[in-house]
Amino acid sequence: MKRLYIALAFLTIAISLCIFEQYTVKEVYKEASAYIDTAIDEIGKQDYNSAESTCKELNDYWDKKQKYMAAMIDHGSLDDASVTISNLEDLAKNKSDSIEEELITAKNQIKGMYDNQRITFGNIF
Repeated sequence: MKRLYIALAFLTIAISLCIFEQYTVKEVYKEASAYIDTAIDEIGKQDYNSAESTCKELNDYWDKKQKYMAAMIDHGSLDDASVTISNLEDLAKNKSDSIEEELITAKNQIKGMYDNQRITFGNIF
């Protein structure tokens, strides 16, 4: 009977970790995409100071969530997105012409991570 309880405990832990992973990845995708969309709108209005502030908020948010995501996500794609996001603030500060493309790249990288981590038949098998 003890073996059954131990097996149930491990199964409960595994299911809890999967649920936490799915929730975390989805929330990070939604929040980061919202920051990026806001920054793109601000760049379109030539408001680089607000865009710089938004990129800083995105970078701070990403830094808080990255430690959890590093345990769950392929490090290559996570590192690529981290590098892109960390450069956004400097690009906005310097009013770079490539800021909008970098924001779109960051959004695509985050979307790729989200798509690769979702529970789908293709991702399971």
